[in-house]
Amino acid sequence: MQHTLTFTVGNKKYVSKPFNFETMCVINDAHNDRTKRGPLNICRDAVDYIFEGTEATQDVIDALDVKERARLCVELWGFYVDVLSSKNE
Repeated sequence: MQHTLTFTVGNKKYVSKPFNFETMCVINDAHNDRTKRGPLNICRDAVDYIFEGTEATQDVIDALDVKERARLCVELWGFYVDVLSSKNE
């Protein structure tokens, strides 16, 4: 199953790239950084990364309100936890 993030600004819907190994590595690096605690700090850079190369420029992402940015971080954290807890079949 492909996981993507979405948000809407005005009438425009922005869709991220699919959650992939590189995005997981960005989260994992932050997760292993002892100075970062909690999913909001751990996933902040990953939100920027997963939208790289999409219509959502960094200016658009930086202009998101705090609640929307937090929602994206928590959703990404969920993707990360799902992958970590999935079993190989």
